[in-house]
Amino acid sequence: MARPKKTVAKKATPKAKAARTTKATAKAQSGEAVIKMLKGTPTTKRPPNNPDVPQATIDHLNTMLNDLKNILDDYAQHLRSLDRRRLNGVGVKKLGFIERAYELALENSEFLPHYLTIERFGTDIQYFMDFRSLVDLTTQIREKLWNITIQSSDIAYTDALEFYASVREAAKRRVDAAETIFHELSPFFRTMGRKTEGEEAAPTKKQALRDFKALESGKHDGILVIENRKPKLTGGKRKIIDETFRDDAKFKETEQGEFNE
Repeated sequence: MARPKKTVAKKATPKAKAARTTKATAKAQSGEAVIKMLKGTPTTKRPPNNPDVPQATIDHLNTMLNDLKNILDDYAQHLRSLDRRRLNGVGVKKLGFIERAYELALENSEFLPHYLTIERFGTDIQYFMDFRSLVDLTTQIREKLWNITIQSSDIAYTDALEFYASVREAAKRRVDAAETIFHELSPFFRTMGRKTEGEEAAPTKKQALRDFKALESGKHDGILVIENRKPKLTGGKRKIIDETFRDDAKFKETEQGEFNE
């Protein structure tokens, strides 16, 4: 039986070694060229944004919006929040009801009350639809204005942060003027922490729930009283008395939700 021949790896010739070395060197040089090119490219902290709105355009928009507001002042009635709750808002479901009721009224006008004609019914619906279209249009305008506002606020805040960082570095080098500016701006970055007002501090929902569980399980001695009065047209009141007896007695009382229309 013939034995399999052993494959012997051929030694690389000097010419092949030189070719590999040349390819590796060229690859390394190209990589260095890319790195140098990236290092030489100026980095921008902000992504490219839309062109700035000219000041003349901003003034023109402001004038037009004020004119619209003045026009609506002659027709719009001032409504309080309670007045708005009393009125019937129309969503998708109620809008479908209105449209279907009008279609049926066109076919069966004899069922209309004597004080409501089919012409008045159609005029009222068209009046509502016209202003609903205007509200949709102003919502789109507000969204565009808000997008520009958010972008501009980000740019302004970034400018302020860059100035603050420069002032902070200068203050570390003991520059007198920079130290004054740094001490004036640094309080904006301090965490205020949790305010404690002693016995006058009102318990939060989390604190009241924790005390309730502790009292229910018998871990602490104390009294927890919750008094709630339903808000009516004249007003409402909600009171939580949380008295927990631990190493030091604490008494907290709060009144929330008082309002008078």
